[in-house]
Amino acid sequence: MGWRKKMASGKDADRNKLNEQQKIGGNLNFQAAEAYKLLRTNLEFSFADEKKCKIIGITSALSGEGKSLTTINVAYAIASNEKKVLVLEADFRKPTIASKLGLNENVGLTDLLVNHEISVSDILVGVRMSEQVKFDLAPTGRIPPNPGELLDSNKLKGFLDICSEGYDYILIDLPPLTVVADAVIASKHLDGMVVVVRQDRCDHKSLTETIRQLKFSNTKILGFVFNGYTQAKSGYYKKYAHKGYYETDYVKASASLPQG
Repeated sequence: MGWRKKMASGKDADRNKLNEQQKIGGNLNFQAAEAYKLLRTNLEFSFADEKKCKIIGITSALSGEGKSLTTINVAYAIASNEKKVLVLEADFRKPTIASKLGLNENVGLTDLLVNHEISVSDILVGVRMSEQVKFDLAPTGRIPPNPGELLDSNKLKGFLDICSEGYDYILIDLPPLTVVADAVIASKHLDGMVVVVRQDRCDHKSLTETIRQLKFSNTKILGFVFNGYTQAKSGYYKKYAHKGYYETDYVKASASLPQG
């Protein structure tokens, strides 16, 4: 692509808390890293070969289920397979991706969507996770008073159309579905959605409502990420499977991520 990108410095990344750093990218334990690789593979097989750039939303039913960390690690897993990845920090109400990566960006996606003088090159940040793995980030920018309107805008569609020319995957971190309508509003721009479900966090009613909303908006559910999985409580996972929430159509991207 023709634009230049700012690069995140190592000093910025060092500002992250140690416990979160241990859950990101190359710091993941073997079991978690393998789960993300499996998720990457399943996502790759969820699309026809002719689809050049895949636009994937990542959401959850409730806050605190780990969707933003999941977005970062999915980006890492895909980028490590020599694919060009762009992450959009589109949880405009409570953005956390930039801070988890040790970044402090004042200009971002919301500024681009409301200010004609802001260009794509002004907001993209290059994130280098290792010598071999890097991806680009469009941080939120200033918190807007109208998140839903921005996610519904033609300006966002135009931005995605431009970026689709230069990336293999665009991952969009979206707010929880039962909290606000933003993820459903943004679904018209997506090729599919991944839902993060955290063990002992997401309840039966919330997950049911999440799936109902996605079905009602005709959003393709690519799969589920079962986060914080522990063998001792595996009955929780089986409960959802037995209730029919992990039907054949919805397991293409499923993966169980271990606790911690």
